[in-house]
Amino acid sequence: MGKDIRKFVEELIRKYKENVVKVIEIKERGGQFYPLPDFILPPLKEKLKNKAIAGIYLHQKGALEKLNEGENIIVTTPTGSGKTLIYNIFIINEILKNSDIKSLYIFPTKALTQDQLKNLKEFDVKCEIYDGDTPEDIRKKIRANLPNILLTNPDMLHIGILPFHEKWRSFFSKLRFIVIDEIHTYRGIFGSNVSHVIRRLRRICNLYQSNPQFILLSATINQPERFAEEFVGVKFSTVCQSSSPLPKKYIIFWNSQFESYYMQAINLLKESINYGLSTILFTNSRKSAELLQLLAIKNDRKIENLVSSYRAGYLPEERREIEKKLFTGQLKGVISTSALELGIDVGYLDNCILFGYPGTIISTWQRIGRVGRKREGLVIFMPLEDALDQYFIRNPDEFISRQFEDVIINFENEIIASNHLKCASYEYPISLENDRKIYGDILVRIIEKEKFSKTKDNRYFYSGRPIHWNLNLRSIGDIYSIFDIDEEKQVEEIEEDKLFFECYPGAIYLHKGKKYQVIFINFENKMVVVEKNYGDYYTQPNWWEKIDILNIEKEKGKEFEIKFGEIEVTKQVVSYEKRRERDKTLIGTYMLSLPSQKFKTQSLWIEIPEKVVYEMKEKKFDFPGSIHALEHSMIGIFPLVVTCDRFDIGGYSFPFHQDTEKATIFIYDGYPGGLGITKIGFERIDRIIEIAYQSVLNCKCEMGCPSCIVSPKCGNNNRPLSKSGCLYLYNFLFKFQ
Repeated sequence: MGKDIRKFVEELIRKYKENVVKVIEIKERGGQFYPLPDFILPPLKEKLKNKAIAGIYLHQKGALEKLNEGENIIVTTPTGSGKTLIYNIFIINEILKNSDIKSLYIFPTKALTQDQLKNLKEFDVKCEIYDGDTPEDIRKKIRANLPNILLTNPDMLHIGILPFHEKWRSFFSKLRFIVIDEIHTYRGIFGSNVSHVIRRLRRICNLYQSNPQFILLSATINQPERFAEEFVGVKFSTVCQSSSPLPKKYIIFWNSQFESYYMQAINLLKESINYGLSTILFTNSRKSAELLQLLAIKNDRKIENLVSSYRAGYLPEERREIEKKLFTGQLKGVISTSALELGIDVGYLDNCILFGYPGTIISTWQRIGRVGRKREGLVIFMPLEDALDQYFIRNPDEFISRQFEDVIINFENEIIASNHLKCASYEYPISLENDRKIYGDILVRIIEKEKFSKTKDNRYFYSGRPIHWNLNLRSIGDIYSIFDIDEEKQVEEIEEDKLFFECYPGAIYLHKGKKYQVIFINFENKMVVVEKNYGDYYTQPNWWEKIDILNIEKEKGKEFEIKFGEIEVTKQVVSYEKRRERDKTLIGTYMLSLPSQKFKTQSLWIEIPEKVVYEMKEKKFDFPGSIHALEHSMIGIFPLVVTCDRFDIGGYSFPFHQDTEKATIFIYDGYPGGLGITKIGFERIDRIIEIAYQSVLNCKCEMGCPSCIVSPKCGNNNRPLSKSGCLYLYNFLFKFQ
């Protein structure tokens, strides 16, 4: 039996009454059970009965019937509603009918793949994992003796299976089912890439004359049918009404303004563990996960073996060890980024602390869904000094009732499409007649633009070197290893697009509660060399940006102009600051000599009329600080209206821009080619502006703070900023008064 959650909630309210803003209780719900369909074979029914599964929920029954009719389905019922059982029952039933058929299970993370293997082993079905952690000798055995179910991730499918499809001829020719789980994770750059990997997979299936059924799943997604069809390129049927039981949950809205956010989070984590609740503390960045871990063990060594951080970048053996300790109960608490957001079985978790708003309602409910799966659960939402966080602490009911966002991908991003069509042509030459059915009109545009070579039978192939191994699905650019020179070993990895902002020479880097200082970057070997550091300071970078407008696609506005189009961004990290940990005082600023980064992307921008500039200067407003603050306020609230992380978008404000010849505020997609984020933002700009204005207006600070205009990702360290000028600009341009 778990501990009494209600008593713990009452204890927190009594002890921290000034911090508890509101407690919302999500009521318990019973389930509706139905017998297994008649087409499920008796041996499987008996095995399910031995696992105490004598009946299924209504949504499971509906999904199984649709699969039996040959439909591609997308299931979007809540966490803990038995989605995994749907595809396992149906596929294992088909394997019992025909032991030759093959199935491909695709999961976004290796941890989730490992977790799903445990479920399958209970059914005595032949299954294997084939991913980056699979040793080469095991890979050979798998290819020689193919399993009925192959579990992998998009990265291995892209780099280790599709380029060598001839070795998998028997597998692809017998492939009947493709399962893609946690599809809400396939958004932005990752989703746009994986959508192309799935198209390449469909091409290879066509080559070997198989036409597999697709089964897609997610607990949290809006317009699932639309997204599934855009993502895969085939028709889907939706199953979305859940009939599974739902244990009671308590959600506490916690105001942290009275003391350090970090210390309050650690205190709540420790109180929860001491009460006997297994607890997960979710944070939104690698850096904050490491800082929280550092603080948790700093003055309390007895908790060191009970709590661990967990995030992307850790080596496989580290991840497996943490997962094992969580599942067996050796760890009582874990501090995690989104890496544990997905449906991994880590034992029974009782309490979920949200250290900051996760960025989307989708991620919020994924994290909430980690607790209270079989018994009562607790969620504590602890907003940080961020515009979105403060919006929800002021509107707790909307936090609960707000619908899931659209998942945005840009299948027609020409950079991504070009890279994958080059991969596709290497795997099997492109036929305009056949492949246009899979790719649409973008196929012809890329073939013509990239000057593919043509074969005698009118097929196309890319004559350059194969690019699979240089194409990272999850980010732009290469992966760099971080090498500890003291212990002569790799400690983790970092993506190239984060490299200059987190691993510049002199930077302080955190890993599992330890501090390292970057000595130098070895560009040739893709390596960051670090050494241990014991100083009491942290570092932060400064950078500049240059923006050139390439074309204008759309525009609107009367008093002022809002435009959308293509731009070229040039960024360069030019220096970094050392600041003391205890009080953030500046120790010094140090110049850097690093190469610039340049890319083309999509952007919206606001052109400020000249008369506004003159009037504000006459009234003694800090005009550069005003437009800078307005830019920050819009970016801060952007993810509330358009699905994205604030780090998916960039922005810059110019008191005078060379192309517009006016003061101009840019908000752009942070990836080459664009992801469609600011394109949707342009259409919803009125809503973005209205919420951003209210956020600044209702903030109680005088000069500006992280709840309204101060940004954690500003390259100029939030200098200059003017809250009063920002409000004046909103009122003048958008007529709020």
